[in-house]
Amino acid sequence: MLHYLRSFILSFTIILGAEAVIAQVTITGTVYAKGTQETMIGTNVVLKGTTTGTTTDLNGKFSLEVDALPVTLQISFVGFGRQEIEVTDASTPLNINMEMTAFAGQEVVVSASRVAETIMESAVSVQKMNSREIKEAASGDFYQDLGTLQGVDVTSASMGFKVINSRGFNDTSPVRSVQMIDGMDNQAPGLNFPVGNLLGASELDLEKVEIISGPASAMYGPSAMQGVISMTTKDPYQYQGISAQIKGGNNSLLEGQFRYANTLDKDDKWGLKLNFIHFQALDWEATDSVANKYGDIEVDDFDLSAIVTQAQYDQDLTKEERDDFIALNNYLGLVSPGASPGKIDILAPGYQESQLVEDYSTSSTRLGAGLFYKLDDSLMASYEYKYGLGTAVYQGTNRYSINNIRFNQHKLELKGKNFFLRGYSTTENAGDSYDIKFTGINLSKGAIPEYVGEYLSAYFDSVAGLKIMTQGFDNEADPWMVDSAHRYAARQAAKMWYKEGTANFDSAYAAIINNPDLQGGSKFVDASSLQHFEGQYNFNFDFANVIAGASFRRYDPNSYGTIFEDTLANPGDTLANGQNDFDAQFVDIGNYEYGAYVQASKRFMNNKLKLAGSLRFDASKNYTAQYSPRLSAVFTKKDHNFRIAAQSAFRSPTLQDQYLLIDLGVIKLNGNLNGSGNLAGKNGVPIPFYTLESAQDFLAMYDSVDAGGSYIGEVQPDLLERTYLDPISPEQVKTIEVGYRGILNKLYIDWTAYYSTYSSFIGNIRVALPDGDAIAGEESGMDAILTRDFQPYQIKINAKQAVSSYGTSIGLAYYIKKYKLKGNYTYAYLDTANLTDPIVPGFNTPEHKFNIGVVGTRVWKTLGFSVNNKWVKGFRWESSFGDGDVPSYSLLDVQVNYEFKDLYSTLRIGSSNLLNNKHREAYGAVTVGRIIYATWSFHFDEF
Repeated sequence: MLHYLRSFILSFTIILGAEAVIAQVTITGTVYAKGTQETMIGTNVVLKGTTTGTTTDLNGKFSLEVDALPVTLQISFVGFGRQEIEVTDASTPLNINMEMTAFAGQEVVVSASRVAETIMESAVSVQKMNSREIKEAASGDFYQDLGTLQGVDVTSASMGFKVINSRGFNDTSPVRSVQMIDGMDNQAPGLNFPVGNLLGASELDLEKVEIISGPASAMYGPSAMQGVISMTTKDPYQYQGISAQIKGGNNSLLEGQFRYANTLDKDDKWGLKLNFIHFQALDWEATDSVANKYGDIEVDDFDLSAIVTQAQYDQDLTKEERDDFIALNNYLGLVSPGASPGKIDILAPGYQESQLVEDYSTSSTRLGAGLFYKLDDSLMASYEYKYGLGTAVYQGTNRYSINNIRFNQHKLELKGKNFFLRGYSTTENAGDSYDIKFTGINLSKGAIPEYVGEYLSAYFDSVAGLKIMTQGFDNEADPWMVDSAHRYAARQAAKMWYKEGTANFDSAYAAIINNPDLQGGSKFVDASSLQHFEGQYNFNFDFANVIAGASFRRYDPNSYGTIFEDTLANPGDTLANGQNDFDAQFVDIGNYEYGAYVQASKRFMNNKLKLAGSLRFDASKNYTAQYSPRLSAVFTKKDHNFRIAAQSAFRSPTLQDQYLLIDLGVIKLNGNLNGSGNLAGKNGVPIPFYTLESAQDFLAMYDSVDAGGSYIGEVQPDLLERTYLDPISPEQVKTIEVGYRGILNKLYIDWTAYYSTYSSFIGNIRVALPDGDAIAGEESGMDAILTRDFQPYQIKINAKQAVSSYGTSIGLAYYIKKYKLKGNYTYAYLDTANLTDPIVPGFNTPEHKFNIGVVGTRVWKTLGFSVNNKWVKGFRWESSFGDGDVPSYSLLDVQVNYEFKDLYSTLRIGSSNLLNNKHREAYGAVTVGRIIYATWSFHFDEF
């Protein structure tokens, strides 16, 4: 098969008229580790300024063909210092000795300023995990191990859904940070945030991960308010061969990965890369008896007497049944009025989350393919396709069972030495996903008619109810008889709640999770998509290094009217069951945004001082221009680097912030693109609302009774609080930070401190809108509240109060021969001294956190190990899902690895949370326990 593919590619190249470049000179050599003189397998050898290169074989040898001499080779290997060697004579093989530096500050990053620079030179707080560190992740999961980096928080909403945050205001829906893979935004188009690594890069194909902590809108635009996670995968020219990996562990964990990469023609112009990964496990469970109980709804003062009275007129009953109710009502009205069932409070027991999530399995299947073509040594075109299928539990306003969510991504890119042009699209399909909370609520709601029916039947029946106690309703019922009948009826009615595993539960459950109308169902429907185009050019002017770029993105929300305002164009296009016909035409609420940026940097004082300035402009269909500036200075003296930066960033309102439209019956959930006048159908004219809390307080006072049950209520208009709702606008942050990076002997130090001021945070407010022509603040509005003629809303708004946070972090690494001792400490604080605005989101961040660990590389033959201990101070979690405390916890992760050279493989055995310290990382999230794992990976360069 490969032979035919290579032949096809070669023929295609000839048809295009591509001219093969005939190599004139062959450079050969061997790469050694300085000190041990061991040959180094897989070292990258690249022709400087091009994408042409190779890697060393099993004996550390390489061979590279070039057109002519002299040339400069760049030799690099993770954990070793990069070397540049000028080759003027290829007659003698090269012997290259690589020195193990392993200093984190000497690693090269691109994300910080969109140009290659060492971490030491970077003007912002940036952390990097290279390919070796990815493999050595003590927890066995590189994505989880990102949480051991300085200033980075990883929150486990579930095993399959982990979320990265930094600099506070942590959330399980990370809308204030951007996650990219090879330059593609990894967000779900309808959610506007990434779904963890559920559909991300595989360990075998991942070259590096870079994380910017703090504002980055100056280079990355909207939503890069708290940071950027940038993942880079391996290209098929420098990383060739077949790789495979299998992993197993407790909780039925099983994972398999496969990667293939090679060139397809003799001139090494065409490159091919294939990836596959499948992961499955039994997830941790969310077991909080309060936070994770759903459907424990309460109905106050349910009028049973009214049902009995109306039953005598019900034409759906037979005449005989109506006559029976006439006789019963005559008895209750004339003989024994005290026997009327009256009003009762109904409290459904609800369901724990484990009863509503099928077997708590989590899984992910990812496929990837890329075809690459080198037009010349420094210009490459590529096409990549990625597919993802995943199942996990996601936590947002509610907790959701994300079942079989599917993503498709296509990317075309042209990349040269100083520029790139890139276009990609992402489509999403929510599959069989559903809202766990509303599943529980609607299961309970569905059983209420049966509960009421059984209650009345038992209350009046002839076994233990009033019928037998009153001699067939001939005698007046004594009070004790009424009380006894109520107790008996409550016991019998409680049997009507749907029980897990029964036929009525199963049928109701299946109907609910397939119904997208939240008044009776819980299905999550989303088939949104986005298209993105961007380009960048690096101008090497004499006066400064300047880069400039621009981007355009279009969003196409598609919820078929179940989440967004993309309602039916013709409201009559519904199915027989009343649900929207997905084949009908829906209102188009497509959105777009665009931006451009420029950055200039210049070195002064014999390259000791680097000054840089950036400015980005962004606008969108619904919002005017936003400007994100950044100014920075880095001063270098030998191995010491001091930096200062000032910058601003913003977050655009998400699609849900703008277009949300869900009718829950008791309350309507709305976005707020155009303000309250539009919402109320007042043609954009601002109108007042009452806050829902003040309306409830007003009614509570009006309905109040004393301890003896006597009415003492009164009308107090002053309790009603009037408010106007302005359209939402982007969130804003301004930050200043200082830092130091340096090397003292063998000790690497990375210290950062920052101060940030946030404004216009987006949150929710609940309000009451009087019905009809009634107006809040006038007598008609008060009367509407008194008669309960109003509609409750939950609407997106901006906070009116600014808030500040500050923090510091320090990372240390000390190198002793084959060992690296590492540790970091992070302090984060929110100034709440004068904070009164409830719209400001929870900080949700530990005040104190530290990591300490040690890594050993080839400490005995090919034996290595990695150990890390994390401690997190307890903190308060506040979110739309719920508020609660997250207790302090510590985690010990360990890994031992051994390379079997003759088998081309490496065995890794380890454990995350070795001491099984069960803990939660967010209120309402899963209880995380221990995972013991074993991983066996293989790599073949030649095949």
